[in-house]
Amino acid sequence: MARRIAYILLVLFFAVGCESSPTMVIRGTAPTECNGLNAYLVPQPFPKAEQVDSTVIRNGRFEFKVDASQVRMCDITISRKSKVPFQRLLVIVEQGELEAVIDEVSDSRGTPLNDELAEWKRVMSEAGNRADELRAEITLQSDETVIDSLKAEMQRGYQVAGQRTIEIIERNLNPLGGFLYMINERTFDSELRQHLVDLGIEEWKPKREK
Repeated sequence: MARRIAYILLVLFFAVGCESSPTMVIRGTAPTECNGLNAYLVPQPFPKAEQVDSTVIRNGRFEFKVDASQVRMCDITISRKSKVPFQRLLVIVEQGELEAVIDEVSDSRGTPLNDELAEWKRVMSEAGNRADELRAEITLQSDETVIDSLKAEMQRGYQVAGQRTIEIIERNLNPLGGFLYMINERTFDSELRQHLVDLGIEEWKPKREK
């Protein structure tokens, strides 16, 4: 009987020991002009050189396979030797598979938190692009009433984007919400900050290691 119990315990030990840890596979594309250059996965917002992962771009493609046992923010960038413009891509490492596109406008999709992040980036991009259009239009106007109307529209656009940001933070009490809270905290009034603190967002706000 004792041998049987020992055997069962040994089997359980190896079963637990052999369990694979959560991983994320990032499959990306980049301009073919970047072939032979490195793509980097850089921790954010406080990167350390020893934590940066890299891989070589071949045939316009690259791939990362990383430990996802700790959900965390990173961005994907390309070597500064690149002769073509590209946009760094903010992503969140979590278990699953992610499709990433690095180009003048970069994007990703494939996992729940990254889809949330993509929505936030889309909201902010739309607000920024519309604001640029309105500013250009304002420079062509001489009628103060029209100018005031355009400025009011711009302000409403920023308010909508701000509200969407708050909603995304509220439903993401996790590293994603904590990161968005950190980069937007100064724009929040004291009442809103207290509301988010009461929800527990401070627990997820990135902190610089000492």
